[in-house]
Amino acid sequence: MKNDHAIKFGLLAGFGTILFLFIFYSIDKKLILDHGVIWSTMFLYIIGMYMAPIEERKNNDGYIEFKPALKAAFLVWVVANGLYHAYNYLLFNFIDPEMLSVQRQFMRDNMGQLEGVLTEEMAQAVEDSIEFLNFDFMTVFTTYLSSLVGGFLIAVVVARMVRRNPPVEEQV
Repeated sequence: MKNDHAIKFGLLAGFGTILFLFIFYSIDKKLILDHGVIWSTMFLYIIGMYMAPIEERKNNDGYIEFKPALKAAFLVWVVANGLYHAYNYLLFNFIDPEMLSVQRQFMRDNMGQLEGVLTEEMAQAVEDSIEFLNFDFMTVFTTYLSSLVGGFLIAVVVARMVRRNPPVEEQV
């Protein structure tokens, strides 16, 4: 199996995600930090993760086994999420370095929702972690690496959905 479809759909999902987030960024910088906006980008990933093995299946007489379907779906995640994290790194470090202070303030504002739930010590620990928040290369890279676990789990589900083994008499 070539990876052409997976790379194509990974690039489409990744650049689609960046464009989607850039639209929100253009409206209000804080919007790209909103969990609803961030999680809504998942539809682009999932569409790409679904389409890549479907295209592979079309090229294989309508059949695709689980392993190649998983490989195609997961590669879409790897490419798309790599682009997303590269965009975040560039945005926070070069395009708009003020985004880090915007995110810190956004987190502080949201911490108010936890008032009465957190002890004073817990609130101070959260505040300290907000102060140490950064988007250096290693932080972004380790976040990307940890995201691969979730992407793999989604890819497993997608691969199970799209796999279609040939009938037993046609298998060699």
